[in-house]
Amino acid sequence: MSQILDILGSFITGATIILVIMNLNFQITTSQRENFFSSISQTEVVNFANIIENDIYKIGYRTSTANIITTADSIAIQFYADIDNDTTAEQVYYNLGTASELSGTTNPSDRPVYRKVGTGNSNLIGTAYSMQISYYDSIGNQLQYSSLSSQSTRNRIKKIGIDYVFESPYPVDGKYQRVQWKKFINPRNLN
Repeated sequence: MSQILDILGSFITGATIILVIMNLNFQITTSQRENFFSSISQTEVVNFANIIENDIYKIGYRTSTANIITTADSIAIQFYADIDNDTTAEQVYYNLGTASELSGTTNPSDRPVYRKVGTGNSNLIGTAYSMQISYYDSIGNQLQYSSLSSQSTRNRIKKIGIDYVFESPYPVDGKYQRVQWKKFINPRNLN
């Protein structure tokens, strides 16, 4: 009888150890997937930030027009700047598209972010869960979006805030990895 109890005890102990090892393996795999998608998300945000930050700092650079910013909205901005440093100012347009325009990802909340320079085509420069652009005057007061339909109010813009949130294209355990980038930029040529 004691041999049967020893065998049964060994079986229960072995099964418990196997379950613990399987659970540990599952947790390690999940952690690796989270780290992988988090790394992708951070890389996407850095790439997006480099492009838009460079362009926003150049607003008004080598521009002869008095109306430098021609569109100022919560999800779109259009302005003049010499982006390619060829002494000619181009019109640059950024906007956030709709989720229906993006079919290459399984994330239903992904929206495309477009950049158009001059008369060229709009280029997809990234995807976003959300992107919010805010505008401030010379003393730091936020300008209301409703007032930005007027060119005279757009001419008062001296500082631009960008709040960009990116989510990974694939979920890990039903959740998308999220990374946020937020920056306030004072374009030198708006002062």
